Amino acid sequence: MSQMTFFVDLNKCIGCRSCEAACALNWGTKPGASWRSVGTMESGNFPDFTRLYLSVACNHCEEPACMYACPVNAYTKRPDGVVMVDPDRCIGCKYCMWACPYGVPQFDEEAKVVTKCHFCAPLLDQGEAPRCVASCPYEALDYGPKFEVVARHPDATQNAPMMPDPSITKPNILFRLPEEAPPAESFRRVDAPGRKAEQTAARRAK
Repeated sequence: MSQMTFFVDLNKCIGCRSCEAACALNWGTKPGASWRSVGTMESGNFPDFTRLYLSVACNHCEEPACMYACPVNAYTKRPDGVVMVDPDRCIGCKYCMWACPYGVPQFDEEAKVVTKCHFCAPLLDQGEAPRCVASCPYEALDYGPKFEVVARHPDATQNAPMMPDPSITKPNILFRLPEEAPPAESFRRVDAPGRKAEQTAARRAK
Protein backbone atom coordinates (compact mmCIF):
# COMPACT_ATOMS: atom_id res chain seq x y z
CA MET A 1 0.00 0.00 0.00
CA SER A 2 1.12 3.55 -0.69
CA GLN A 3 2.11 5.79 2.18
CA MET A 4 -0.68 8.10 3.39
CA THR A 5 0.32 11.76 3.24
CA PHE A 6 -1.05 15.12 4.39
CA PHE A 7 -0.95 18.27 2.26
CA VAL A 8 -1.23 21.86 3.56
CA ASP A 9 -1.82 24.86 1.30
CA LEU A 10 -0.45 27.92 3.09
CA ASN A 11 -2.11 30.13 0.48
CA LYS A 12 -5.54 29.02 1.65
CA CYS A 13 -5.21 28.54 5.42
CA ILE A 14 -6.69 31.52 7.30
CA GLY A 15 -5.98 30.25 10.81
CA CYS A 16 -9.63 29.57 11.69
CA ARG A 17 -8.63 26.37 13.54
CA SER A 18 -11.66 24.44 12.33
CA CYS A 19 -9.31 21.50 11.82
CA GLU A 20 -8.20 21.66 15.47
CA ALA A 21 -11.78 21.80 16.71
CA ALA A 22 -13.00 18.97 14.48
CA CYS A 23 -10.18 16.71 15.60
CA ALA A 24 -10.71 17.43 19.29
CA LEU A 25 -14.47 17.00 19.11
CA ASN A 26 -14.31 13.76 17.15
CA TRP A 27 -11.62 12.05 19.22
CA GLY A 28 -12.21 13.64 22.61
CA THR A 29 -8.67 14.85 23.13
CA LYS A 30 -7.93 16.55 26.42
CA PRO A 31 -7.35 20.33 26.69
CA GLY A 32 -3.71 21.10 26.01
CA ALA A 33 -3.18 17.86 24.10
CA SER A 34 -4.34 18.78 20.61
CA TRP A 35 -3.50 16.26 17.90
CA ARG A 36 -3.53 19.02 15.27
CA SER A 37 -2.11 22.48 15.84
CA VAL A 38 -2.35 25.69 13.82
CA GLY A 39 0.56 28.05 14.23
CA THR A 40 0.81 31.73 13.29
CA MET A 41 4.08 33.07 11.90
CA GLU A 42 5.25 36.34 10.42
CA SER A 43 8.13 37.74 8.42
CA GLY A 44 9.00 41.43 8.34
CA ASN A 45 7.51 44.23 10.42
CA PHE A 46 4.28 46.23 10.25
CA PRO A 47 3.16 47.55 7.86
CA ASP A 48 5.44 45.55 5.52
CA PHE A 49 5.04 42.01 6.75
CA THR A 50 3.82 38.57 5.66
CA ARG A 51 1.64 36.40 7.90
CA LEU A 52 1.12 32.68 7.30
CA TYR A 53 -0.76 29.97 9.16
CA LEU A 54 0.57 26.43 9.36
CA SER A 55 -1.67 23.50 10.27
CA VAL A 56 0.27 20.42 11.33
CA ALA A 57 -0.42 17.07 12.98
CA CYS A 58 1.54 13.82 13.07
CA ASN A 59 3.56 13.47 9.87
CA HIS A 60 3.56 9.65 9.90
CA CYS A 61 7.22 9.68 9.02
CA GLU A 62 9.09 7.15 6.91
CA GLU A 63 11.58 6.92 9.78
CA PRO A 64 9.48 7.76 12.87
CA ALA A 65 11.73 8.83 15.73
CA CYS A 66 8.88 8.18 18.18
CA MET A 67 8.71 4.52 17.21
CA TYR A 68 12.47 4.02 17.37
CA ALA A 69 12.66 5.65 20.81
CA CYS A 70 9.83 3.65 22.43
CA PRO A 71 11.28 0.96 24.76
CA VAL A 72 8.09 -1.13 24.89
CA ASN A 73 7.16 -1.23 21.19
CA ALA A 74 3.96 0.74 21.73
CA TYR A 75 4.37 2.26 18.26
CA THR A 76 3.65 0.46 15.00
CA LYS A 77 3.45 1.53 11.36
CA ARG A 78 0.49 0.21 9.37
CA PRO A 79 0.78 -1.03 5.78
CA ASP A 80 -0.54 2.36 4.65
CA GLY A 81 2.22 4.12 6.59
CA VAL A 82 0.04 5.48 9.40
CA VAL A 83 1.98 5.50 12.67
CA MET A 84 -0.08 4.22 15.59
CA VAL A 85 0.55 4.21 19.35
CA ASP A 86 -1.06 1.55 21.54
CA PRO A 87 -2.20 3.04 24.87
CA ASP A 88 -2.34 -0.43 26.39
CA ARG A 89 1.39 -0.89 25.80
CA CYS A 90 2.48 2.68 26.57
CA ILE A 91 4.13 3.08 30.00
CA GLY A 92 4.17 6.88 29.94
CA CYS A 93 7.97 7.20 29.87
CA LYS A 94 7.75 10.10 27.36
CA TYR A 95 10.83 8.97 25.40
CA CYS A 96 8.83 9.38 22.18
CA MET A 97 7.98 12.96 23.13
CA TRP A 98 11.64 13.81 23.54
CA ALA A 99 12.61 12.05 20.32
CA CYS A 100 10.01 13.54 17.95
CA PRO A 101 11.41 16.71 16.31
CA TYR A 102 7.84 17.89 15.63
CA GLY A 103 6.53 17.68 19.19
CA VAL A 104 3.69 15.45 18.04
CA PRO A 105 3.18 12.92 20.89
CA GLN A 106 0.96 14.41 23.60
CA PHE A 107 0.88 13.19 27.20
CA ASP A 108 -2.53 12.44 28.69
CA GLU A 109 -2.13 13.45 32.34
CA GLU A 110 -5.28 11.60 33.34
CA ALA A 111 -4.52 8.27 31.68
CA LYS A 112 -0.72 8.67 32.08
CA VAL A 113 -0.07 7.57 28.51
CA VAL A 114 0.96 9.23 25.27
CA THR A 115 -1.56 9.90 22.51
CA LYS A 116 -1.26 11.44 19.06
CA CYS A 117 -2.88 11.90 15.65
CA HIS A 118 -3.60 8.53 14.03
CA PHE A 119 -4.66 10.02 10.68
CA CYS A 120 -8.26 9.22 11.65
CA ALA A 121 -7.41 5.56 10.95
CA PRO A 122 -10.90 4.25 11.91
CA LEU A 123 -12.39 6.64 9.33
CA LEU A 124 -9.78 5.83 6.70
CA ASP A 125 -10.67 2.17 7.05
CA GLN A 126 -14.27 3.10 6.20
CA GLY A 127 -13.25 5.17 3.19
CA GLU A 128 -13.85 8.51 4.93
CA ALA A 129 -11.59 11.56 5.03
CA PRO A 130 -9.77 12.63 8.20
CA ARG A 131 -11.91 15.05 10.20
CA CYS A 132 -9.37 17.87 9.89
CA VAL A 133 -9.44 17.67 6.10
CA ALA A 134 -13.22 17.36 5.89
CA SER A 135 -13.79 20.33 8.22
CA CYS A 136 -11.58 22.90 6.46
CA PRO A 137 -13.88 25.54 4.93
CA TYR A 138 -11.21 26.73 2.46
CA GLU A 139 -9.89 23.32 1.38
CA ALA A 140 -6.43 24.15 2.70
CA LEU A 141 -5.89 20.50 3.68
CA ASP A 142 -5.72 17.41 1.52
CA TYR A 143 -4.68 13.81 2.06
CA GLY A 144 -4.28 10.51 0.31
CA PRO A 145 -1.69 8.02 -0.91
CA LYS A 146 1.50 9.96 -1.54
CA PHE A 147 1.57 9.42 -5.29
CA GLU A 148 -1.98 10.77 -5.58
CA VAL A 149 -1.23 13.83 -3.45
CA VAL A 150 1.88 14.58 -5.50
CA ALA A 151 -0.13 14.21 -8.72
CA ARG A 152 -2.83 16.63 -7.48
CA HIS A 153 -0.28 19.13 -6.18
CA PRO A 154 2.78 18.97 -8.43
CA ASP A 155 4.14 22.25 -7.03
CA ALA A 156 4.17 20.93 -3.44
CA THR A 157 7.34 20.95 -1.37
CA GLN A 158 8.53 19.19 1.78
CA ASN A 159 9.94 22.42 3.18
CA ALA A 160 7.99 25.04 5.10
CA PRO A 161 8.88 27.85 7.51
CA MET A 162 9.28 26.81 11.15
CA MET A 163 9.56 23.12 10.26
CA PRO A 164 12.65 20.96 10.95
CA ASP A 165 14.79 19.56 8.17
CA PRO A 166 12.70 16.83 6.50
CA SER A 167 15.77 14.61 6.14
CA ILE A 168 15.66 13.89 9.89
CA THR A 169 12.62 11.57 9.85
CA LYS A 170 11.34 11.84 6.25
CA PRO A 171 7.88 13.19 7.20
CA ASN A 172 4.90 12.49 4.98
CA ILE A 173 3.57 16.00 4.71
CA LEU A 174 3.69 18.34 1.72
CA PHE A 175 3.15 22.10 1.52
CA ARG A 176 2.21 24.70 -1.03
CA LEU A 177 3.85 28.03 -0.27
CA PRO A 178 2.99 31.50 -1.58
CA GLU A 179 4.90 32.19 -4.80
CA GLU A 180 6.55 35.32 -3.43
CA ALA A 181 6.96 34.24 0.18
CA PRO A 182 9.93 35.65 2.12
CA PRO A 183 12.80 33.28 2.95
CA ALA A 184 11.76 30.54 5.37
CA GLU A 185 14.43 31.55 7.88
CA SER A 186 12.93 35.05 8.17
CA PHE A 187 9.70 33.80 9.79
CA ARG A 188 9.05 33.87 13.53
CA ARG A 189 6.25 32.42 15.64
CA VAL A 190 3.91 35.19 16.82
CA ASP A 191 1.24 33.31 18.76
CA ALA A 192 1.50 31.15 21.87
CA PRO A 193 4.72 29.12 22.29
CA GLY A 194 4.67 26.38 19.70
CA ARG A 195 5.49 22.74 19.59
CA LYS A 196 8.96 21.31 19.48
CA ALA A 197 9.04 21.75 15.70
CA GLU A 198 9.06 25.54 16.00
CA GLN A 199 11.46 25.47 18.94
CA THR A 200 13.88 23.25 17.04
CA ALA A 201 13.77 25.49 13.97
CA ALA A 202 14.34 28.57 16.10
CA ARG A 203 17.41 27.05 17.74
CA ARG A 204 18.88 26.14 14.35
CA ALA A 205 18.28 29.66 13.03
CA LYS A 206 20.46 31.20 15.77
